[in-house]
Amino acid sequence: MTASMARRAALDVVARVRERTGYAHEVLDARLRSSKLSSSDAGLATRLAYGTLQTEGTLDEVLDRYLEGKKLEPRVRDALRLSAYEILFMHTPSRAAVHQGVELVRGLRPQAAGMANAVLRRASEDAETFPWGDPETDTAALARLYGHPLWLTEMWVDELGREHAAEMLAANNEPAPLYVAINPFAPDRGAVSGALQKDGTAVVSCPVPGCFELAEGAAAVNGSAIRDGIALVTDASAQFVAGLVPALPGSSIVEIGSGRGTKTMLIQGRAISAGGPAEIYAVDLHEFKAHLLEQRLERFGVPGVHALIGDARDIAAIPGIPAPAGVDVAFIDAPCSGLGTLRRHPEKRWRVAAADIEALGSLGGELLAQAASLVRSGGVVVYSTCTVARRENAEVVESFLATELGGEFRLEMLGDGVPEVWRQFITAEGYFSSFPVSGAPDGHFAARLVRDASAR
Repeated sequence: MTASMARRAALDVVARVRERTGYAHEVLDARLRSSKLSSSDAGLATRLAYGTLQTEGTLDEVLDRYLEGKKLEPRVRDALRLSAYEILFMHTPSRAAVHQGVELVRGLRPQAAGMANAVLRRASEDAETFPWGDPETDTAALARLYGHPLWLTEMWVDELGREHAAEMLAANNEPAPLYVAINPFAPDRGAVSGALQKDGTAVVSCPVPGCFELAEGAAAVNGSAIRDGIALVTDASAQFVAGLVPALPGSSIVEIGSGRGTKTMLIQGRAISAGGPAEIYAVDLHEFKAHLLEQRLERFGVPGVHALIGDARDIAAIPGIPAPAGVDVAFIDAPCSGLGTLRRHPEKRWRVAAADIEALGSLGGELLAQAASLVRSGGVVVYSTCTVARRENAEVVESFLATELGGEFRLEMLGDGVPEVWRQFITAEGYFSSFPVSGAPDGHFAARLVRDASAR
């Protein structure tokens, strides 16, 4: 008997993500579209593929306990990872998990079937005592329990405390809620809720104005409301961060890291609702993203946005950028490790290294200083990320405020306008700092700084 179709599909996804260093959701979507799996088998394949990628490093640690230095072909290791995930994290009955794992390996390399049987049987025998330590006192055991890198778990235990860290680690293994924003430029935006329900999803209220949480994500993603762009897929916290950018008619706004421009559209939509468009200079390092932004602006008829391409570490050199100390608002959506969005990117936690956090924090500081130089006296800077690493967030802002230029800015206490249920995300310093817990939005950070009216 061969391994089940669901397991073979999951194995294909895991292997392709590894070979191409691709995004799991893209590879999975393509694999499922080309398969004839039933809905239940597709669900199993999804859980196996995502779970194996999420816990990959922990699974390797487990397998290496039994391999005793033996080297494996990458595809054979993928198959053992998948079966070890079933045994340790899904608690599939050992007999079935071992049998299916052996068949997966046999299909790849028949002569390795005996080795697979021995390794998976030993994993099954030890599963009862996994994660081999007390997670309440042993951080290595806590990391194994939720399948995260040890360095990352240690960082979060240090920054958040063990209880909150454990809560976030658990949430990172759950499906992420799906949120959408009403596209302010869609002609029939008033019908968004009805269109989503017609697509087959229940629409749940969200604390952010214009935001909906969708109960049936798959139905909505394949439905007309999202396909036609009247509903924009974006996390609720990301929508809230966009709302922190003062958007007044006729004001000038420089946005760094605009990407495909979802926040750009939300910001401009608010300006128009207040009486007229702002003048937005949307900067991105990557040419293809700027072109995607331009296509979306044209598609929805968004006025007043200039898509600029350039490296914002030398912002004055970017063609079309306004003169220093001349704009009303600078909004930095900084490149970051994305540690607040791990639920949506199962492969990511093992691709980020501790050194990346330091490098990205330094980059964020450069971008903040460059953007701040553009802001007039009395103007506003909003600095944001989608990570939950202090080095990329509060430390960037604090380091900037300690510089000569930063001395002309004061940190504004966020609080007014924060949804009541999200007040827990406002720190003592006044930052917005959400972190993913079960059923809640992603981890985002934002700080708002105001330049002294007396500054040059």
